[in-house]
Amino acid sequence: MRVLVSGAGGFLGRSVVDQLLKHGHEVRAIVRQTSTDIAWTEKVELFRADLRTHQLIAAFANIDAVIHVAAATSGSEDVQFSSSVVGTERFLDAMAQSTVKRLVHVSSFVVYDWSRAVSVLDEETPLLTDIYNMGGYTIAKVWQERIVREVAAAHGWDLTIMRPGFIWGPEHAEIAGMGRRLGRTYVMFGPFTRLPLSHVTNCAHSLVTALESRAAIGETFNVVDGDDIRVWRYVREHARRTGQQAILLPVPYFVGSLTSSIASWASRLLFGGKGKLPSLLIPRRFESQFKPIRFSNQKLGTKLAWSPPLSFDACLDATYRSEQA
Repeated sequence: MRVLVSGAGGFLGRSVVDQLLKHGHEVRAIVRQTSTDIAWTEKVELFRADLRTHQLIAAFANIDAVIHVAAATSGSEDVQFSSSVVGTERFLDAMAQSTVKRLVHVSSFVVYDWSRAVSVLDEETPLLTDIYNMGGYTIAKVWQERIVREVAAAHGWDLTIMRPGFIWGPEHAEIAGMGRRLGRTYVMFGPFTRLPLSHVTNCAHSLVTALESRAAIGETFNVVDGDDIRVWRYVREHARRTGQQAILLPVPYFVGSLTSSIASWASRLLFGGKGKLPSLLIPRRFESQFKPIRFSNQKLGTKLAWSPPLSFDACLDATYRSEQA
């Protein structure tokens, strides 16, 4: 197939392009005009554009399928919303003027209502409805997925939604689920809590697998490598492989959760709910990073016969070998 990839210059986008090439597909990659260090310029057709401002119709010419990766993961809430939501609206509007019908959209675990996940977070877990007490990234991803679903349904597209957990890899090994780092000290909440890890190579492989499978059309899949890796092991490996003389400080989940609740209550009492608290002290945000539950990729394995090509140890070697180099 000839595949269009949005956000191809980003962390996940580059791996998606690499996997598409390995699977023998032709690729047109949308990258920002300022993107540099693009290793596959001779193998891939580049389309330089900002989804929010540039004309995008030409990007879909002679394309068979689309993987929509583009989203802002940093910046102010306005920047994240504009990049992820407004950019997606313009991107889908251009797609609607083309003949392309196949779309794989990359969403996120942040769209779930973690407070309603009892023991396992899977595709049946309810989605967030009250989103405006969450962070800018969560708000943007919830709206982005809603828009993708609505537009795809209106045009009868063959849509697949992919929701990765914590995506990690070279130069992106520090993830929110680790806890917080204070100098040499890593504060871990629920040190034996399972992490919904999705290594960038495995995640990209799952996206291409979904693109190639008719069984994926109309489906939503959680993308995790497994849930057998605990916070303690992940942080310990990270400290060891980066050569740190780190102090690992375990804090029970209930202690962190109670602290968050008390801080939120005090803020409402003192500032009438208008006080600004870090995400660590906002109960629902704390919960969405550290809640001790299980995570399932069973649907992805059953419907698409997918399993992560790289083991956790192989992911560690690939990640830190690159960082050390």
